[in-house]
Parts: sequence; structure tokens; C-alpha cells
Amino acid sequence: MTRLELTLATAPVGALDLAPLLPATLSGMTLDQIRRLRLRHGTRSSALGDIFAVNGEPGELLALRGLTSGCLRVGAGLASGTLEISGNPGDELGREMSGGTILVRGNAGDGLGLGMSGGLIRVQGSVGDRVGGMLPGATRGMNEGTIIVTGDAGERVGERMRRGLIAICGDSGAYTGDRMLAGTIIVLGACGPHAGAGMRRGTLLLAERPAQMPTTFNPSGTFALTIMPLLAQYVADIDRRLARRIADFGRAERWCGDMAHGGKGEILLAAAAAGGR
Repeated sequence: MTRLELTLATAPVGALDLAPLLPATLSGMTLDQIRRLRLRHGTRSSALGDIFAVNGEPGELLALRGLTSGCLRVGAGLASGTLEISGNPGDELGREMSGGTILVRGNAGDGLGLGMSGGLIRVQGSVGDRVGGMLPGATRGMNEGTIIVTGDAGERVGERMRRGLIAICGDSGAYTGDRMLAGTIIVLGACGPHAGAGMRRGTLLLAERPAQMPTTFNPSGTFALTIMPLLAQYVADIDRRLARRIADFGRAERWCGDMAHGGKGEILLAAAAAGGR
């Protein structure tokens, strides 16, 4: 697979919009043409070659090295190909992504996968608020695809999520699954308060019992979850360690809610977490 590598030479002063840097966009260009590309940089634009060292050959794989929190909208609109990112990129990584793969070796900012409709995002670190959330003015968030975060996540994971899978291997903040419409969210660490608030449908899988279960959810017994092997098999192709941890949900305590919004969603507590009731 051909590989183009862009290494940040100097940390940007002000916001640097990297939305134009997609494998499909750059694949038909020469290296000189890529160096001449203009990127929005604060209130002005700069040539890419003045900001990045450019090496390799454009193709299906684009590697972005040394990114900082000032690098915004990385992978926005990605539909195909692979982005490999090292460093700690800023907000709205993978915004409106519809296909392809983004791998981040580091942390990421707020709004990871906003309005996402397909593809895979893996972050080998922690992220900010509103993972898989909705764009300003939208009525729903993530509508398809998979997001896996190895570390922690901030507030409102999966806000108004419609479809897809989000897995947080560390802790998640308050309002996880806020006004969720459907889809699946897995949290393997601690989950903040108000999980599932306003939830209409969908599933929250929690490996640890919250300090207080939401008052608008009702317990409905403990069940064997026969779908877990299928979910683990799907995840195993992406992250085998995560797939093994999903086995903890072979049996789970089920809570139905949000009863104030129809009660068709569910919070599933892994058997080990439910045992602490």
C-alpha cells in the first residue's frame, strides 16, 4: 500500500484546519502540488509545505505525524482510505466521516466522530466531550460506524446517537447516552451520573455499576445475553482485548428506560457489577 507521510514541522499558532487532508483528495497530486496546498491557519492561509514536511507517495494511506491540539477537523468527511495519526489532535476529528479508518496514537479533543455515518475510529488514548454526538442544529448524532477509545471520554458520549457502536475502555463522563435514539455504547470503566438521560431506544452496556442508577429506569431482572458472542466476534476483528472484555456481559442485569420517554431503551450491568447491588 502506498503511503504519504506529513510531519508537522512547527506547532501552529491558532487553529489549523486539516479537513482538506484526505487520502482520496491527495492521491492524484504530485508532492509539489501537495506542498502548495493552502490550509486555513488562524485568520489567514498557509502553504502546506510551510507547515509540514512531506514524504512518500500519495495513495490509500495518509500518515499525519506530530499533531497538536491546534490541529482541528482532522479526517472530516473521510469516505475511504486510512488515516494514521500520531500526537494529540484537536476538536472534531472524524466529523461527518462516512467510511474508511482513522487510527490515533495519542489523545483527541471534543466532538470525535460528530455526525459520523460510517467507518472506524480508534483512539489509543483519551478524548473529550460529545463522542459520536450531533452537529450544531442537527436532530441526531452518530448514524452508523464504530468508535473505540482505549482511554477515558468526557461528557455526553453518544448524544442523540442513532446507530453504530461506541466503546469506551476507560471511564466516561456525565450524561453518557444523552437522549440516545438507538445504537450501542459500551463503557468498561466508571460511568458518570445521569447515564441514559432522555434515552428513547438503544443499549448502554456498563461494566461498573454507577453510584446511583437513574430514577427514571426500572429494573427488569438478570438475563443471559446471547448476542454478546456475536458482538465480541465483530469487535475481535478490530480489537481482540476489547472482545475478551465483552465476555463479562454474558449475563447482565437489565434496567429499562428512560420511562419518561417511552422506556424502550436499556442499561445492562455486567453480572459482576450487578452483584454489588
